[in-house]
Amino acid sequence: MASIQRRRNSDGTTSYKVSVRRAGHPPVYGSFRTRKEADAFARTVEGDLGKHARLLGGQLRRHKLSELIDWGMARHAGRDPMVVARAGWWRDHYGERTLDQAADIAAEGRTRLLSEPALQGGATVTPTDRKRSASTVDRYVSTLSALFRRAIREQQFGFRRDDPLPTAGLERAKATSRHGRKLSDEERARLLAAADADVWPGMASYTRLALATGARRGELLKLTWADVDLVGGSVLFRATKNDDDRAVPLIPHARAAVQAWQKRGRRTDSPLVFPSPRAPTSLEPVPPVNIEPIWRRVRARAGIEDFRLHDLRHSCGSYLAGAGLSAFQIAAILGHRSGPAMSQRYVHLAAKESAQVMEQALGGLFGDEQEERDR
Repeated sequence: MASIQRRRNSDGTTSYKVSVRRAGHPPVYGSFRTRKEADAFARTVEGDLGKHARLLGGQLRRHKLSELIDWGMARHAGRDPMVVARAGWWRDHYGERTLDQAADIAAEGRTRLLSEPALQGGATVTPTDRKRSASTVDRYVSTLSALFRRAIREQQFGFRRDDPLPTAGLERAKATSRHGRKLSDEERARLLAAADADVWPGMASYTRLALATGARRGELLKLTWADVDLVGGSVLFRATKNDDDRAVPLIPHARAAVQAWQKRGRRTDSPLVFPSPRAPTSLEPVPPVNIEPIWRRVRARAGIEDFRLHDLRHSCGSYLAGAGLSAFQIAAILGHRSGPAMSQRYVHLAAKESAQVMEQALGGLFGDEQEERDR
């Protein structure tokens, strides 16, 4: 709205200062000798801003959130599948809403994410009673923010560069910090025994490989037999979270566990090391095993609380650090991105030299079990 102030100048004359403000636009100012000129200026500016707002609002109303998400994801260059999944959540729930409702969409979606039960992914998607963590909700909102930010920057769908970000002002959820923990010696023994006794025989090898390599769940589930070198004693994880391939040495016990699983569980219709045990129902490739329900069953049998599947990775890192490995060696084994590009070269060199120290650090984890076993 316009505001006109009458002022007495130092030379005794009168002038009129005009300020026109509208949400989402920078203020416009002017100074005039007469009230008539000030009124005319205020009407003109207000009319122009109103026309712009009507045109802008009309253009935003012609586009749906699904269009913006499809446009943004087509330009997304990252490999993190969770970004695609989070964008897909917004599209599934609010894709039919128009972009003039962007701020409302962001606020409503955040509230919904905090309150609704999460879904558990895998070979099938199943509902759970577990709520999303605060940090997870923040990542969903950040994904939406990035899409809006790009549209504003590139002035797509009716957005202007000076438009406020629709997610601006949303409070970040209060996250409760949950750092990973490692298994105690007693817990590790119970977990391995429970994995050995599980109805899915691959769990014994999966658990040992996770503990002995520190690989992420997605890296293990994507692992193929072509990238397992049982002669040389290493596994190659491709297209990891950091977009790099990573070779990790296999200590003898882990190599024996993988060899035993290869004899017992290798499928001729799938290249995966850990494929779903179910028979294929179509010509689609065999998916990876749905590891989460198996993990919950094994963890419950072992009587271990407050320990996630990802904590197997944290356990490996803790064992390596406790054995005196350098930060570069641990970064190379676990695939942590650290330092500039030159440092990365040393990290990869350290990984090649880590086979002996890995065996020293991890070789005693599994007791005196027979290393060559037929499962």
